[in-house]
Amino acid sequence: MQGNVIVEQVEADGEVVRGRDTSLSRKELFQKIKCHFPNIGQDSTGICGEYMGKRYAIRAKNVTYLGIPHDHYKKRIQIPGDLQEFYRNALANGRTPILLGVYSQGDATLFCDFNIVDFVKKKANNSSAHVYTTDLSAAAVDGFFQKRDYFGNKITVFRPDMVQVFLGQLFGISDDAALDDVFHAMAGGMASGGYDTVSEDEDDVPKPPAGGMPAELLEVFLGYFRSVDKVWMGKECYQKMIADQYRNKFQPEWAGFYLEYDFEKYLKKHALEHLVAFAQDKKKGGIDLDLEFPTIKAYGDLKAHSCHSRGIQGNDWDTVMKLIETKDSHVYYIVCEHSTQKDQDRGYEVTEFWNRAQNKRNLRSYASRMKHSVTLEKMYILDINQDNAGYLTVFRQGVNSNGKLRKPKIMIEQDQLSHFAIAKLEF
Repeated sequence: MQGNVIVEQVEADGEVVRGRDTSLSRKELFQKIKCHFPNIGQDSTGICGEYMGKRYAIRAKNVTYLGIPHDHYKKRIQIPGDLQEFYRNALANGRTPILLGVYSQGDATLFCDFNIVDFVKKKANNSSAHVYTTDLSAAAVDGFFQKRDYFGNKITVFRPDMVQVFLGQLFGISDDAALDDVFHAMAGGMASGGYDTVSEDEDDVPKPPAGGMPAELLEVFLGYFRSVDKVWMGKECYQKMIADQYRNKFQPEWAGFYLEYDFEKYLKKHALEHLVAFAQDKKKGGIDLDLEFPTIKAYGDLKAHSCHSRGIQGNDWDTVMKLIETKDSHVYYIVCEHSTQKDQDRGYEVTEFWNRAQNKRNLRSYASRMKHSVTLEKMYILDINQDNAGYLTVFRQGVNSNGKLRKPKIMIEQDQLSHFAIAKLEF
């Protein structure tokens, strides 16, 4: 069944497009789950299955648009009225209960686990569990996306080929179960390191004071973004980085690396490296952030961020929490927000140049995701500290080459920017 409103949808390759929702019937939901989950059948608890000796039961709902007047990127499942009964029956029958959203759009199928413990006590009448199209897109691209939002709800989105990864984590079978500590800590009311989480009523929580970045540092970034070209053409950016033998000259997501390249040149040209230095340390135990501020003994990171994205993805959760473990510590994110022209809409000019420069045979490699150009729209500086850490979302995305889930990272949701922003420019 098709929805009535044209909103954001996610295709199998992660592309966000416009279209109508698809809702599956109960029979279709069962068949979709049976195709991808192991040992699926039906009993008195409903849909049930078994994985490596662990029995589970599924309450399935369609993932669809939240509804007018909400933003078009917001999806949800309706909390079923019998959720508490389903939960009790599943446990009584020795099964782990799962509240599962099913997203279906053309060739795309994605599953969304809404951690049932977070939702089972909520009122079913007009209640829903939310997920964003960017969460769905991240899972479509990388296979697995998981976050604990600032309301404390744990949401896991995964492709059909990641069902066993999800079940292994759910039942504590995989080695990745140990990485859940930060998710469990937030669920218990405290973020890792002892930072209070926020209530669902923002009016009950005072906003933190303005950040502690000194004026001379603030002016470094304001000066750069006031002077920089506001339109970046992908081919020209690659040519500049290649000519200078820049260390990240062939990265496919060129906009963020061009920002680093161009800002580093600006610092050298204006002799500002005593205030801001590049200090990325990717070694085990190192601080994997782009920037160091020697005069205030703090760190920061540069981010190129699409204006269509609903959250700013940050660095390793444990690293950031360690950096702000004292009261007066700060981590600063310098965010360049931009709109994007896709290269596939402009004759694949950048894609083919990028592939030729690396002597690749396939000139259309990465074609569907390559940017042709970006236009800078805004710049803002975000201050993360103990006072506002509770507004962070924790997430992890994809798996490593060894098949294990990646470590949790921080995310700042678009709706929560006001709790972090200390400076802003609009172009």
